[in-house]
Formats: sequence, C-alpha cells, structure tokens
Amino acid sequence: MMFGQDRFHRSQNDAGLGPVHGSQKTSGGASCRHRHGLPFRLAAPSMVFGPDLMANVERLATIVDHVEVVLFWTQELHNIPSKSQAKRLADLVDKHALGCSVHLPASFQIASENPRLREWSAAKIADIVRRTAFIRPQHYILHIPFTKPTLTPVPGLYFSETDSDRFVAWTGRARKSLQALCSTIGPRNRLLVENINYSPSFLMPFCREGLCGLCLDIGHLMLGSEAVGEALENFLPAVEEIHLHGVRGWEEHLALDVLEPARLAGWAAKLQKHGFDGVVDIEVFCQEDLTASIAALIQVLLGRNRAAC
Repeated sequence: MMFGQDRFHRSQNDAGLGPVHGSQKTSGGASCRHRHGLPFRLAAPSMVFGPDLMANVERLATIVDHVEVVLFWTQELHNIPSKSQAKRLADLVDKHALGCSVHLPASFQIASENPRLREWSAAKIADIVRRTAFIRPQHYILHIPFTKPTLTPVPGLYFSETDSDRFVAWTGRARKSLQALCSTIGPRNRLLVENINYSPSFLMPFCREGLCGLCLDIGHLMLGSEAVGEALENFLPAVEEIHLHGVRGWEEHLALDVLEPARLAGWAAKLQKHGFDGVVDIEVFCQEDLTASIAALIQVLLGRNRAAC
C-alpha cells in the first residue's frame, strides 16, 4: 500500500463531505441507512490524513461509517498499537459510533514454505488480535501471499484460475495456519482473507470450510485483468468487505474518478442487485482522492453531485 499525505486543503463542507449522518431523513421522508444515503457502509483507511491513527479516526468520523485500521510491520518500523493506545482508539470508535476493521500487516506470510516464518506470522497475528481486542473490530483482514510481499504491484505477476496446479501446496499450508488462527480470532466472519495478486477462487475453499470470509479487492482484480462484474456475481455471497480504488496501468489506490463512470455504475448495480449492505472501503490515502471517490460513488448510485441525505 502507498502511504498518502494530506494534500487537500479545502474544507469538508466545500467538498460536500461535511457531517452527514445515516439516520437522517431526506426531504421526501425516506430513511437513509448509511452516511451520504449510500446502501452500504462506507469506509476509508486510517492513513487518509497522514500516519496518526487517532487523528485519522477523529477526522474520518464525520465522513464515513467505518474505519479500516491499517497496520504495518517491518524489522525497522511498525504502527502496531500498544494496549493503552488500542484502548484510546476504542474510545474514539465508540464516541463516534464507527464500525472498524483491522487490516493486518501485509508482510505476514502464513502460507510461506518456511515453517518458522509461518509460525512467526501466526504468532504476530495472535498478538495483534490480543492488543486490539479493546477496539472490538468487526473484521480482521489478512493477505495470504503466494509470492514475496511487495509494496507495489509487479507487472505480469498475477495468477488466474488456470494456474490452479501451482496452488496445491500453498492451499494446504494456508489451511493449516487458518485453522490455528480460528481459535484466536473467533467466528469465521471476523477473519477476512483478501485477494491480492491472484484470483479470489484460490481463497474460496477456506471460505467454504468456514475458516474465514472474503474481502474482495476490486482494484486487485483490475490489475489482474479479471472481469470484475463476473467476479462480483461469483464471489459476492462470501464477501463481507469490498476494497475499491482506481487503477491506471500498474498504479493502484487512485481516486475512483479515474475510472469510466459506466464501469463504476455497472459494479454498483451488481451490489444493489445482490442487496450488498456490508462494508465498501474506498482504499485511497489522501483527502483529495477520498473526496473525489465519494463524489463519484454518489453520482453513479444516487444521481447526485453532493451528499444531500
């Protein structure tokens, strides 16, 4: 993931993103279930306004229904909260009545060929779950790398369903680790596995076995030249959370306004057709891109230029 900076200096009200609460009524009397009148829970990552988790929650609370707490870990640097920091974060989430997901560090490798790395990754995940228990997140989101994790997409390094023979051993290793994690994390819908540089079909065995749910990243589907509409039809029953961001070439996490409106509208129609009311996380990392993305969603779903609910 890219770590965005706050590049947008207009006020939220000027951008049409002032405090709009989902329980308010429209002028016609219809109830709006979620913020901006959208039919699902709108989310954004905790790095829109720089790296500080607390500052992001405070500022996102007037914009979205749900915050994705993005965690990272390297040997040199990490942002995994202490228990006291997690308690402060939980107080903010409760104060603003926000939903919350915790995106586990993408550097963890629970399906590695190296058993020590698998065990270490699972142990770190268990530790994070304990540290963040105060937040009471609805979901923990996990990458299960098939290749070495990278911060940016590698052109051509994508695996489709035709590569299934290569995933047999990986599937066995991932299954064993997920079974161990279930005792730590709890019910299947609390742990969501995310498609990265491979088809979501490789994650479905784990979902069918009740080990996890699915976090469907539409941007990653685009990077793999997958048919997004077909993927939504096939996988939406298992999906609890969607990550949505613009893609241009091999550049990801862009504002949604880089996409053709008709394409975005087609995906939105699929969500409405299936009555999806879970979390849609606009996975961008600066306020300008979040503003543009919410405006694009409102336009294709509600035919409005501003949030009016």
